[in-house]
Amino acid sequence: MVVVPSVLFLLILEKKPAVQETEIINTERAALAKNLAKRTLRGIIRQDHASISISASEEDLNSLMAVAARGIKRLEGRVNITQSGLYAAMTYHLPHNPVGDFINVRVGVFPSDPGLHLSQVAIGKIKISDRLALFLFRLVLDIVLGNENGTVWTGSVQSVNFRRDTVTLNLQRIPDLIERREKIVKRFQSLREFFPPLSDPEAIRLYYAELLTLEDRVRSGPPVSLAYFIGPLFQLARQRSLESEPAEENKAALLALATFAGDRGFERFIGPVHPEGVKYRRTVLRRALLGGREDLRLHFVISAGLKIITDSGITYAIGEFKEMLDSNRGGSGFSFIDLAADLSGMRLAEVATDRTGGARKIQSMLDGEISEDTFFPAINDLPEDLTKTEFERIYVNVENPKYVNIVNVINDRISHLPIYQ
Repeated sequence: MVVVPSVLFLLILEKKPAVQETEIINTERAALAKNLAKRTLRGIIRQDHASISISASEEDLNSLMAVAARGIKRLEGRVNITQSGLYAAMTYHLPHNPVGDFINVRVGVFPSDPGLHLSQVAIGKIKISDRLALFLFRLVLDIVLGNENGTVWTGSVQSVNFRRDTVTLNLQRIPDLIERREKIVKRFQSLREFFPPLSDPEAIRLYYAELLTLEDRVRSGPPVSLAYFIGPLFQLARQRSLESEPAEENKAALLALATFAGDRGFERFIGPVHPEGVKYRRTVLRRALLGGREDLRLHFVISAGLKIITDSGITYAIGEFKEMLDSNRGGSGFSFIDLAADLSGMRLAEVATDRTGGARKIQSMLDGEISEDTFFPAINDLPEDLTKTEFERIYVNVENPKYVNIVNVINDRISHLPIYQ
């Protein structure tokens, strides 16, 4: 029980990376990644044809890799497509150690008719045959999706074709697709019960009820600042922390705020919080502003909620990815102001859930009547509404020194806010 896992772990470590560097994400790659995801989902859920085809170019797949690598620190990935097949490699960088600093995963897909044919899969020094790899892939999907969906989905592959730098996946229509999709959704919802809750559900509902009470008081009148809700919320958290852990109280308060003033989708992770019989009302929330804007309130509270349920790097990448898409035609334009709201919400969640002292300090700083400049930086001089052409002409991509400099300015302003001093 000890030796076998230890040996397997040593075998997956390597001293050289399979991928040195991933493509750098820019507005073009952000759009390609989004379009690939959209085409794939649209194709899968179609019911009007006996079969469907989903195509992706090498650039499409590498754009998707770029988005993933931007969100998951230490991950690199690359895809190569030729007439003879697809080869994908991913590398995860570990902290330096004498055994090996890298976990490399390599997999290939061959042209096939019928079915899906994988080449030999390698995880570090461990090589897995194509048949065993496909069996394990189906088994994992069956366990995760339930109802033998892994077997059904992989079995729906009719053929895989390659032409130049493009792969085309031909799928046959899956019977009772809508029913299967609904069962998968219910399965993921039920899986929530097997994991520790993100926070005490009762505490979240208590903070949510406090927000509803605050909302009732400003149902008529001029717009109010988000600070109007945050002050009393953390005042309640400070009172409750006399008999409980401050970080847990802050976490529950921020999850309630993210659901109340951001997106009801957070209930998928934390369970229902809205009182039964009480109708959802959005009239007042349209007048709850941050920096005088509704969109900044959404960026701030949603980023704070996402920070709690996921890694901060992924949260940052989501905001950055959204701004990249906005810079393309039809979007509102890349906005460093929106990005500042994302980063501010993340920082608040990060410090508010710090058990080494940050949680209690946040409560003391936000307790009672506060102003926005306590937790939100100056934004008036930050560029926004940049088109794709303007963004690429000035900043090129997210690793360009000009871009990094503005992000550093934003982070520095956040660090110098009263709440973090």
